[in-house]
Amino acid sequence: MNDASLLQTMQTKTACFLSRASRSLPLCFLAGGLSALAMAPLNAAWVLLFTLPTLYLSLHFSKSGLSVFAAGWLFGFGYFVFGLYWIGNALLVEGNAYKWAWPLAVCGLPALLAFFTAAGTWLLRRIAELDHISGWLAFAAILTLFEWLRGHLFTGFPWNLFGYTWSDTLPILQILHLSDVYGLTLLTLLWFSIPGFILLAPQKRGQVVLILGLASFAACYTYGLSWLKTHPLTYHENLTIRIVQPNIDQAEKWNSDAMNRHFDKHLNLSRNAAEVQNPGDQNKTSHYIIWPETALSYRYVNDPSAMAALREMLNSYPGPTYLFTGLLSYDPQTRGYKNALVMIDQNGTLSNTYTKHHLVPFGEYIPFQNWIPLEPVARFNGFQKGAGPQSFATPQNLHYSPLICYEIIFPGKTIPKNGPAPDFILNVTNDAWYGISPGPYQHFVQAQFRAVESGIPVIRAANTGFSGILAPNGEKIGTSRLYTENTSDLHLPQSYPISVWGINHRSLPLLILIAAISALALGQKMRAKPHKKP
Repeated sequence: MNDASLLQTMQTKTACFLSRASRSLPLCFLAGGLSALAMAPLNAAWVLLFTLPTLYLSLHFSKSGLSVFAAGWLFGFGYFVFGLYWIGNALLVEGNAYKWAWPLAVCGLPALLAFFTAAGTWLLRRIAELDHISGWLAFAAILTLFEWLRGHLFTGFPWNLFGYTWSDTLPILQILHLSDVYGLTLLTLLWFSIPGFILLAPQKRGQVVLILGLASFAACYTYGLSWLKTHPLTYHENLTIRIVQPNIDQAEKWNSDAMNRHFDKHLNLSRNAAEVQNPGDQNKTSHYIIWPETALSYRYVNDPSAMAALREMLNSYPGPTYLFTGLLSYDPQTRGYKNALVMIDQNGTLSNTYTKHHLVPFGEYIPFQNWIPLEPVARFNGFQKGAGPQSFATPQNLHYSPLICYEIIFPGKTIPKNGPAPDFILNVTNDAWYGISPGPYQHFVQAQFRAVESGIPVIRAANTGFSGILAPNGEKIGTSRLYTENTSDLHLPQSYPISVWGINHRSLPLLILIAAISALALGQKMRAKPHKKP
């Protein structure tokens, strides 16, 4: 049997197997669930060689728009249930009054997110024939478009985009200097859907697509190797970064009897332990100490003895020393709380106050709270919202953009739209909510991608989770381990020269490309005879 006959036999058997919805729809759910293995912590990208072709073939053989929609929804539901189940862990922390909402978090959010996948697959089949090369291109383009919409509509939740599977492959990550994670998502969908196209298309088309896929992957990998070779990391001199990860259990974090102990723990982990200080270093080396999200409470800022202890810790260093810390802030005039990040100098003066602006729905505020007649919802006091991305300067004339917790997950929204690019992005967070689960791993990966996209190093301090510095080429410097107490003294890499406009508008060329591919696929479908509808 020659290659052409073998391929035709495989295509016939695949068509017979998937032509029944009773078989293809459960397979779509299974394929979606297995696709979650491609995300951190496993990053098993190879599974997509089986799961994405399963979706691709199921869409092609679906007989109606409803079955296409169902196939996409089940794939998305499986993907998000198994990839985001850990979100429910936040509701199981001891003392949480909202444990009743656990099923909504585990199943409700994935069910809603799956509608983006379903809408994408439905539109795809309306405009494209998947056994044509234009259909293969449209598969990646349309699904990427709806991933982009998922990241922007209804405050956005761009978690576990397919491009994140490459977090351990530094050469591939360098393509992010030209695009962002959405562009890498499009390429990932193209590369891993090739087996599905080959099982559908005539042999010559399959060969063309295989060559295109291998060539584009090789080009990206070669570009990345070249970039890494020609852009070695350089570091800021006379500056050390101490990142403090206290590893405080979430159930104990706001226990009034334990808060003094937590404050002392932060001080002890931050204090300079050197027995001998060289006076000659006093004006040479600066020290930045980084504490995680809400490490400091407004009560301690207003307590003279606590501030005296903080000043003593800062002055234990021989040179200029500054504390950058997450702060639970309280405004007595509005009686509102803010999730903030501040800089404190050796005199105890607070400055560079940043307030978190992208709040977590149902975690830090409840949408339409006044319209929900439930007592637990009515009693919920959320955080006040900040003004948006900002940039601040340190006395060493280094500029930085602060981000708190999940603000780091939004591509193109990490720095202000105007002004020079900052020297570093400062991300403080608390991943203790999610236990030993994929959540903290996935959160850390997204900080890594923001560093490469922007060409700006990310300093990340977590209460527990993963703390360290993400270099602008994606290297992880001084990374701590999950659920460990840790301090790291690190040096700050210098940023790459990427324009602010390029950082904040990286998706614009991608959206234009998606529109062009969609028009090409629609034109091909309209020319196809006989005209087929799903």
